Amino acid sequence: MRTITLKGLVSVVVLASTVLVVSACNTTKATVDTFAKFTSSTIPGEWIDADGVITDSQKARLFTAIAYENLEQDIARGNGEYLTSLAVLIKIPPVEQDKFRTHTQSNYPLLFAPDRRTAESMLGMLTSLRQDLRSDSQRVE
Repeated sequence: MRTITLKGLVSVVVLASTVLVVSACNTTKATVDTFAKFTSSTIPGEWIDADGVITDSQKARLFTAIAYENLEQDIARGNGEYLTSLAVLIKIPPVEQDKFRTHTQSNYPLLFAPDRRTAESMLGMLTSLRQDLRSDSQRVE
């Protein structure tokens, strides 16, 4: 069983607080509720490594939970800094990012369907989309 160090716990709290303060102009009750539900279902030890740094596997989840509404707007437009940041976090190569943005925009109705409007659902679908893009690239080569 992993133990959670005080340094690690403080790092998570400081990071979450900083992100909420920085995005305060876009923070709404829905964003806070989404973030609270999303993070309450995880064990703090899964978020951070032994050095107190957020693990790579959790960065995209945290970003998606916090920037959900901004991502929705960027995906609707097919471009934007939040969508670009997410592409980097889920490791879309720079040469495939234009295709990724186009595909996310064309899949907007699926990503934000009323019955699954959650950050977790959206990230899962985008991860699946990333796999589809890789398969397409391999067929072309």
